Order: sequence, then C-alpha cells, then structure tokens
Amino acid sequence: MKRIEEVSLKSSDIDKLKEYPLHDIFCTESQIYYYKMNNDRSNILLKKLFVTDEKRVNRKIETVEALQNSELSTYKELVIPDEVVSISGINSGFTIKEVSDCVNLYAFLRDKEVTNENKILVLKKIGELLRRVQNQDQEFYFGDLQEYNFLVDSNNEIYVVDLDSSAVNRKKPLETKYIIVDKKTRQIPKYKVNSAGRCYPNHNIDTFCYNTMILNYLAGRNTHRLTFEEYYQYMDYLDYCGIPKEMIKIFDNHYSNKDNESVVDYLDDLRSDYGRANYKVYEHVKAVKEKRKTFGI
Repeated sequence: MKRIEEVSLKSSDIDKLKEYPLHDIFCTESQIYYYKMNNDRSNILLKKLFVTDEKRVNRKIETVEALQNSELSTYKELVIPDEVVSISGINSGFTIKEVSDCVNLYAFLRDKEVTNENKILVLKKIGELLRRVQNQDQEFYFGDLQEYNFLVDSNNEIYVVDLDSSAVNRKKPLETKYIIVDKKTRQIPKYKVNSAGRCYPNHNIDTFCYNTMILNYLAGRNTHRLTFEEYYQYMDYLDYCGIPKEMIKIFDNHYSNKDNESVVDYLDDLRSDYGRANYKVYEHVKAVKEKRKTFGI
C-alpha cells in the first residue's frame, strides 16, 4: 500500500498563513488555512487539528491512506486529504484541495433563494452517493454523516469533506453527531452505541444519519432531539400531510430492530406542498385541535 506523503513545517510557518473563512460553519476539530496555490491557480488548504494526540492522529492517517489506495479515491464527490502535515516534528493535520464556489449543505437547505426542487435534487444525490459507497467492495462508513460535512457548488454538485474522521476497515467506535445527541438510539441494538454515546461504524448508522438529514429538512428542526412520544406523534402528522407512506414507514423503523433503509427512492414522490410538514406548522395545527377540543368547537 502506498504511504501518504508528508509535509514538514515549523510553528512559525503556520503563523504566516492566512485563515480560511468558514463563514457559518463552527469547526470544533480544526483550523483551516490557505496553504499554497496549485499550478492551475486552485488553492491547497491546510487543516490543522486542535488535538494532536499521537494515537488519534495515527488513526486519521491510516484512514486517509486506506482511502487513497482504494476505489473510493476515484469518486469525485469525496474530498480526500492529500498529505499529512508535520509541524515541528508532530503530525498535526493534512493538506486538502479547496472546493471553490461552494456552500455547506446546512446553509444551502436554509437558503430561501434556492428552490425546493434543487434542495431535493441535492439530497437525492447524497442518497445515491451513499448507496454507491455501500455497494462497493471497501468496508467504508462515513460515520459522522451530517449537513456540515457536505458542500454544494453552483451546479448543485455535492462534495464530502472531513473524511479523515470516517471509518475504513475500522472496528473501534467513532463520534456521530446524530447518534450522540439522540439518546433514543442507545436503546436500539443495531446502532451499537457504547456508554459514552459513540457507535461502532455500520451501514445502519450511515443510513440513519442520511434519513435524519431528510427528516430534519422536512421538519425545519432537529427531529433527533424529540422524545419517542413526540417523534411518533409527528410521524402521524406526516401521514396526515400526505408524505409518502413508504417514507414514513422507513422513519418509523429508525427505532425498531429492523435494518434501516434509505428514503432516497421516495424523494421524487414528495408533493409540492410538503412545506406543511414543517414542525412549527404541526405545532400550530396541534394547538388549534386541542383548543377546539377544550372549548367544544
């Protein structure tokens, strides 16, 4: 297996670099800098990790090397780091190509200037990418599959970043945003969540995270923070709104022992008025019904 190339820098070299603007992204793992420019005038970025524990960084290096030597390196959507960066003798990050003219998926889905059709198109592309990844031979899991780890360009093409935190042939637990927050998953064996809220990578987790992105988009809020009762009451409301029954069934199964399925094949079946699925609309409808019941209207 080909080893990842290394770049050696001094701490003083980092001080001379300009920080890369992340705009509305709050990054808890690293600081991004402009590093240098390629011959084609594209930028190379430097991702400097905040935590440089040797064991942790070595796992990341192993992940990147496995990606570089696999079929996944040919996937244009996957932004795989190029080199490991050593700062004053300590492996501290990676170089990575800049994906220009992009916004992160979180901002894209909340942009009122973007049509609902384009939002669904992009979410569908992510689901199709997940299916391709799950069907290839390499044992690979995104792990922390969430809106901030996707970029969308002006042509609605998608790119996945933060791949040094993914899992390739890895049996140890990793941090996943939706799983850590959603304590309901700790009661479900298929998610293999330990006492710290970390999960052992598997396809059920990646599919759960993808479906949760879809559900959060429809609801306009973090549905993974709902209680069981709130969650299933909202599922009943989605049925009332005309959301495809097959999609609701898949959402229902998130907290069952059945393996997860992707909702990607049902996105085209969403009605044009699916905005009624917004959780605030649901709460309003619920409040009106309760008021009518109370006053006998």
